[in-house]
Amino acid sequence: MAEDNKNHFILNKTFPNIKSLLTKKKSIEEILQKAIFVLDTNSLLAPYQTGKDDIEKIRNIYSRLIAENRLFVPEHVLREFAKNRSVKIKELYTNIDSYISLIPSVKSFEYPILGELDAYKALNEARVEVSATIKKYGEFLKELKNGIADWNWSDPVTLMYSTTFTENIIITSTMSQDSLLAEYNSRLESDIPPGNKDKSKESNAIGDFLIWKSIIELGIKEKKDIVFISNDEKNDWLLKANKKSISTRYELVHEFFDETKGNNFLCINFTSFIESQGVEINLVRNFSFEELLEMPIPEEEKTGTLESLRQVYGEISTFINNLKTDEETNYIEGNISEPIKHFKAAYRNEFSNTSDWQFFSDFFYKFSDWLTKIDSYNYEIHYQEIRMKRNTDTQRLLMIALAKEFISQYELFTIL
Repeated sequence: MAEDNKNHFILNKTFPNIKSLLTKKKSIEEILQKAIFVLDTNSLLAPYQTGKDDIEKIRNIYSRLIAENRLFVPEHVLREFAKNRSVKIKELYTNIDSYISLIPSVKSFEYPILGELDAYKALNEARVEVSATIKKYGEFLKELKNGIADWNWSDPVTLMYSTTFTENIIITSTMSQDSLLAEYNSRLESDIPPGNKDKSKESNAIGDFLIWKSIIELGIKEKKDIVFISNDEKNDWLLKANKKSISTRYELVHEFFDETKGNNFLCINFTSFIESQGVEINLVRNFSFEELLEMPIPEEEKTGTLESLRQVYGEISTFINNLKTDEETNYIEGNISEPIKHFKAAYRNEFSNTSDWQFFSDFFYKFSDWLTKIDSYNYEIHYQEIRMKRNTDTQRLLMIALAKEFISQYELFTIL
């Protein structure tokens, strides 16, 4: 019987102190003025999307806040950064490697009978110049790749942290692992955030809860408001409406207020944090070789059309499958831009002069159109989730419709 009744008083566990529910909380502007800032893992990874000058701006912000005793990093966040930092470096290395493989060459134009024409002479001179420029570009890309391989643990972002962060800004809970696990499991039973949305994870499901406990203990010790800087928009940190984050979950605000005897908790994203410090930076998507050098892939380089399509299908299928278990899935997290670009650049060269073209062309033209739009929608949704400036529900619905159509047609294409 007790088992059946265990959730009858779930609200008592979530909001134990009625008096604090009615206590007026500070405005966001008031909190930001003097609050302590705590960084999440995705905020530590964010500078990998920017450049040298912006990294220096971030360093200056962190150095100033550390000097003011207003910046802290949970120990668990640093461990997650150590794991995911390698993924960021690998993505960068792999992308540059793919740019090298896509470098075009300029085919020789040999018609001696035209040798007396000025245009023929100028054409060959231009070919030599363009070939030399492309060769030099390829050499620079290889130098970049080798430089990344030599980074080890001295890439610009990691180096910035190692020279800016100090041991006294690293925080962790003083509770034992057994106590932490017992409390985490108890909160899961009552669906109390944070970490309640990660319970299906096979590893590190307790991660957000560990970070939360270290934040609570820091608030108790410092007796100050705390702002958590995170791009994680799961429902266990933020209240969402129409897929848009609108405020910090009140359960967290209430718990922090109670535990710290009257201090405030706020969760904002990395871009908003930087802007609150009076600084602007530019978080950009990865550049594309074809965007920098708009030249077609020559015939001798025409490979990979079907493999590129297979990669795109895998990522889009994963996205659609995730929708079935998590309605908050907003965009395709895997890398689809590069295989889409490779497919669009290669398919005509690879198949237009073959006997398969008559069959393949109808599919390829449709795939090219759909994937261009899917890639565009996906980038816009992801970008706006970081900026939190504009609602992207329409783009999301259009992308889902196109993704389902692509999956259906691709599966038909593979069996015909």
